[in-house]
Amino acid sequence: MDNRKLLMSVGTAIAASRIAKTISGIELEDVLGSVGLSRRRSHALENLGLVAVGAVIGAGAAILFAPSSGVETRRRLGTEASKLGHAAVDVMKEQKDEALRSLSQVANGAVSPQSRA
Repeated sequence: MDNRKLLMSVGTAIAASRIAKTISGIELEDVLGSVGLSRRRSHALENLGLVAVGAVIGAGAAILFAPSSGVETRRRLGTEASKLGHAAVDVMKEQKDEALRSLSQVANGAVSPQSRA
């Protein structure tokens, strides 16, 4: 009787390990494919890339077909780029000043580091 139980236990263990190995190899795509379904793919990144490419092409076409001459268009682009650069520098200076004020307040004990977090 004991030998029979032992053989049944060994057989059950072997069968369970084979089943576990088979099941572990099954992926979601296999299960969905067997019933005629598939996982939905997100196309958001692809769509965002297409919008960006369209914007670049549109900007290029706008420059090419602008009613202004090439010299005027380049001058205008240069002026706008310069304004953008100056604005970025101004924002960086403001952020630097704000950071220095905050550090000064912490160093003087006006604001404790724990209360800022």
